[in-house]
Amino acid sequence: MEVETNPASIPLLGKPQTPEDLKTSAYTSQIVEEILETNSHMANGIGLEKEAITETETTANAKEMDTKEEEMKKQEEGKGGETEAKEKEQKEEEKTETAEEHKSEESKSQVTEEKEDQLKELKKYNYNVPEGTSSHVKDKIDEHFDKYPWVLGALGRLFNLSTGYGPKFAPINIPLQRRLQTFAVLFWMSTFLFMGAGSFFFLLYLFFFTQYWWISLCYFTWYLGDRTICNRGGRRWHWMRSWTLWKHYRDFFPVHLIKTAELDPSKNYIMGYHPHGILSAGAFCHFATEGTDFSKRFQGFTPFLLTLEAQFWLPFYREFFMCTGAVSATRESMDYLLGREGSGRALCLVVGGAKEALDCHPGQVILHLSKRKGFCKMALRHGASLVPMFSFGENDVYDQIANPEGSLIRRIQNSVQKMIGLAPCMFIGRGVFQYSFGIVPFRKPIYTVVGSPIDVPLVKNPTKEQIVNLHETYVNAVVDLYNKYKDRYSEHPECKITIV
Repeated sequence: MEVETNPASIPLLGKPQTPEDLKTSAYTSQIVEEILETNSHMANGIGLEKEAITETETTANAKEMDTKEEEMKKQEEGKGGETEAKEKEQKEEEKTETAEEHKSEESKSQVTEEKEDQLKELKKYNYNVPEGTSSHVKDKIDEHFDKYPWVLGALGRLFNLSTGYGPKFAPINIPLQRRLQTFAVLFWMSTFLFMGAGSFFFLLYLFFFTQYWWISLCYFTWYLGDRTICNRGGRRWHWMRSWTLWKHYRDFFPVHLIKTAELDPSKNYIMGYHPHGILSAGAFCHFATEGTDFSKRFQGFTPFLLTLEAQFWLPFYREFFMCTGAVSATRESMDYLLGREGSGRALCLVVGGAKEALDCHPGQVILHLSKRKGFCKMALRHGASLVPMFSFGENDVYDQIANPEGSLIRRIQNSVQKMIGLAPCMFIGRGVFQYSFGIVPFRKPIYTVVGSPIDVPLVKNPTKEQIVNLHETYVNAVVDLYNKYKDRYSEHPECKITIV
């Protein structure tokens, strides 16, 4: 920093002329004062500069502190934003979870409401509706013998071999009611298996070996003129249909008739029964007897059970069977019943036929429907509505040997079925006084669900396209009926339905 040589505030002194002047105190004091003043001026300037520097430093430090504080605030704000975002995400996740829980609860409530609606709908038409599914499980002994070939399994069931349980006989102190139920089912099976063949051989015996040959001749003569009555409405007898025996037959399984919709008695109906089962025990109970009070449940209707014409060739059995309301499942028979004047006829047709009986095994549902379109053509020709029915438990009342397609035993069964019309099912049931082997069916419940009717227009000459469309509609209705009620009435709800 430059210092003025002669500031304006310092008085100007003359130069010393002689050395003595330097020695004088006045002069020296004046010089000292001048020096002090100049030093003070210099010190003041340096102080000002220091103050300016310190001020700039403090301002810079303040700015740095401000920037650091701003950065810290920004970082805190960023962290706060992240935490807020995380909290928002957590809240959103909680909201989605709660929404999903609400949806699941709503879906469960909807399912329960649907089930309750189904129950209400069923109870609208039915007095006693089973609340739960049939939880009957196969016996452990039966499961044990299912592992073996059929012959060994049959013998093992008969004697209960290799199980350690011994013979499985019925207890002595069974109530009389259950004895009557077993007798009713045994009577039904015996008429089917033995009445026709036994009567035929009895007539032969009378004709060739006794003096009562004329009885056989008279019956044969009458039979020739009456052999087509099964195609002309049959010969029903309400007294036989109303036997108390059929109530015991119903209670043996037991058999339930589940009504889901009203039927108009001013129309005629073809009611398809699925599946066939071994002997269609449920169809016989509903349509050939009053065991389930069909005529009371469906007032204004006359039920008919349509079956193979070959069953009406056997002597005496044909009369017994026709008295129950059974008729032939031929085209002539259906034309006669649907073409007559009047209405209110309910024709039960087991659509799958004898061939389907060979595929009836517990735990599987195989329906032979793809190639069976004749009943749809018949419905169009007469304007008869179609009603799908599914009988849960029909396949469970008997066991059947394993006979997959292509096996030797299946080829033999198919050949015999083509020759005689009847399916030679090799089935396994229980006995009268023992539970291991016999012709009596197992006590498994049968739930026959009657679906909603499918209205069919009257078309005298239906085209192939109309028949195919109606057949497709009917098949879809059967599948929907099965899927709708399998969880409630099926012992095997996981089983899928197969259409072949």
